[in-house]
Amino acid sequence: MSAAAAAMSKLTKRVWENNKLTIFTKVAVYRACVLGTLLYGSESWTTYSRQEHRLNSFHLRCLRRILGITWQDRATNAEVLDRAKLPSMFTLLAQRRLRWLGHVHRMKDSRIPKDMFYGELVAGSRPKGRPTLRYKDVCKRDLKSADISVDKWEADLDAWRSMVRAGLNTAEGKRLKLWSDSRERRKAKTVTYQPQSSDFQCRKCAKDCHSRIGLLSHSRRCSSSN
Repeated sequence: MSAAAAAMSKLTKRVWENNKLTIFTKVAVYRACVLGTLLYGSESWTTYSRQEHRLNSFHLRCLRRILGITWQDRATNAEVLDRAKLPSMFTLLAQRRLRWLGHVHRMKDSRIPKDMFYGELVAGSRPKGRPTLRYKDVCKRDLKSADISVDKWEADLDAWRSMVRAGLNTAEGKRLKLWSDSRERRKAKTVTYQPQSSDFQCRKCAKDCHSRIGLLSHSRRCSSSN
């Protein structure tokens, strides 16, 4: 993330703040330079959920900077991804892992990556507690999120590409729908209080101060002036 942030910073004046470049060009540069640096070697990463959330936060923060979206615009993460025409970091990581998974499956049996992926230990024991997350566990999680059978996922190149593309699009749609529903539930729980204009009105000069602290500050000035 530090290397990707450095690449993002170096392109500030040349690309991100250049008004002559379109958003499409800026996003293309972002995918090539920043995402390429950030996700280098991510095909073999064994990422926990908290790590993926950190990467997704960095991803959205960069897109908001490129698109010129501030917190005052109150744009949701789904709107930012839709304007940039990019998926979330969860989908990008799963896409790279599943592509590499199909590539390993199509390798010859004598290749070391395939032997390591399909190999199992004959003997051994694990320490107490929750076992460390394995690469196979992450791949199974990606397959389940893409609605691909864990037991029958081996396929040829064309079939595998179509399965991954359709499954990841479905998973991304479900994730965006989950974000939207969660946001609506939070908004429903929030009780907004709309103060009346008379709640913060000065009794001496009848000025509307709009807030309690404003009324206190005005009361001091109003008393001293009188």
